[in-house]
Amino acid sequence: MAMPARSPMPDLARRLPFGIGTVTMVLVAAMIATVGVVLAIGTPENQQQEYVAGQLRGYEREPDDAWTHSDETLPDYQTGGGIEVADTHADQWLLSYPSGLGRAYQLVDKRSGATIWGEPVVAGLGDCAFDEFGQVGCAVKVGGIPDGFYLVDDDGPGSPTALDDTKQVVGLGTNYLRIDQAGYQVTLRTPNGRELWSRTFAAAATADVRPDGVLLVTTADGGRFVLDPDTGADRLSCTQCTITTYPSGIAVQYNEFGQERVETHAVEGGVVRTPPTTVAEGLRIVPGPSVLPVLTGTGDGQVQATQGRYEIRDPSRSEALWQITDPELSKANTKPCGTEVAFALKDRSRVFYTLADGERVGGMEPPSFDAPAENLDNLNCIGSAGTELVFANPDQVTAVDTESGEITWTRPIIGSAEAVDGYVVLRQGTTLTVLRPN
Repeated sequence: MAMPARSPMPDLARRLPFGIGTVTMVLVAAMIATVGVVLAIGTPENQQQEYVAGQLRGYEREPDDAWTHSDETLPDYQTGGGIEVADTHADQWLLSYPSGLGRAYQLVDKRSGATIWGEPVVAGLGDCAFDEFGQVGCAVKVGGIPDGFYLVDDDGPGSPTALDDTKQVVGLGTNYLRIDQAGYQVTLRTPNGRELWSRTFAAAATADVRPDGVLLVTTADGGRFVLDPDTGADRLSCTQCTITTYPSGIAVQYNEFGQERVETHAVEGGVVRTPPTTVAEGLRIVPGPSVLPVLTGTGDGQVQATQGRYEIRDPSRSEALWQITDPELSKANTKPCGTEVAFALKDRSRVFYTLADGERVGGMEPPSFDAPAENLDNLNCIGSAGTELVFANPDQVTAVDTESGEITWTRPIIGSAEAVDGYVVLRQGTTLTVLRPN
């Protein structure tokens, strides 16, 4: 059995004699870098899925509102929560909003926001989701129609099958993963309710199926599970860990004191491959939606380090794609974002690199102290579109051109911004707004 490759990053724990602006030729990849030393071993194959992992549709200029829904446009809206995009499929989105004892669901066209169903499905304490072909399944409990599990089309809900006390619904292939009200029982059922497999967990569970078909279950006691969608058996499980998915695989960060590490696994046809392709000891994942994981040190070594050191990996490969360190590179505030990464320097300026090949894109001057909403240190990445990175905090959406380092547009908000299917979506109180791509 092939052994997983170990991370070479600890071997680079020495001061490298290159300052900011130094140009270094790396013979392995014949790549030029301008910040510290960038070691390139190769570039990943183009396995990126469209509009996942922080990839946006195009927001180079200030966008208009494409459409908005609110408590004034959705019937029987009740206070107690906001509108959410519960699920997406092709050109259709499922919107969820507070109604009755729980939530209601309405199917809309993602481009115009026009409602498709004549009436929303008031699921009460239940849930709705798409299967892979766009069929909507809804579990209704104490809702607007008798309790049961329904398939819903443009004419409304069909005939119900047994509810089986379902609270959460997740589409899995042509079937539906259903979790009961207590959260302990996870069952895969066909659309007509026939059980295919069932699992009982020790703590309340939630489930998510990633775009590549990977089935993840998270439990309230800190457990993380990757399940075989055909049998429900564990492909991988851990505690004190986090699992992050990328277009070419997953990265598992183990957080137990003294055992910190990141293990990466390739994903092929929705199946997580074991053993891991890489075990990176003493590293952690820098948070942020991105097409590839960015790793940095953790523990005492990181505390004592005098400069930042980062490693970019493809989960499907055993070697690091590239690495970077420099005396002027900060250990904090690095922002992976879509297809790029924004490194912070000690003087509070920024340099931007393409994740796939380590090519320097541009730089950004230190932020003004009187414009905190434009300081990337204080913002979260929403995603990237070309060389445009979009960030946000609860007060403002901020877009940066990474070639020029300039702020290209801003949008004041009171709420939050997120990426949904490549669109920037704003949630403000009882209003949900989709920004139109350029």
